Amino acid sequence: MINETKLLSNTDWTNLHGNELYVTMLRNKVKLHDDFKKDEPYTDVIDYLDFGTEGLCYYKAENIYGTVKYEIYFELPIDKENFINFYSTSRGLERIKK
Repeated sequence: MINETKLLSNTDWTNLHGNELYVTMLRNKVKLHDDFKKDEPYTDVIDYLDFGTEGLCYYKAENIYGTVKYEIYFELPIDKENFINFYSTSRGLERIKK
């Protein structure tokens, strides 16, 4: 199966260092630290980044004592805003359901 993705690999990210696109993505950085789903990967976040953006994006994930911390970089400011809205809405709905 062939899928198109705008999600950059670690190698892609390394190759961008220093150019204009890299600096733009640094300006559109989001830090995500949420212990609502301890010890569970945020697969909906990864799926959104993989298929829900117009421009390029890159993320780094780190598990800190059972809480996943993400740093997410977007090429386009609209993707950053859309992600923030997506995340706030999806986590809000999960809290309401409980």
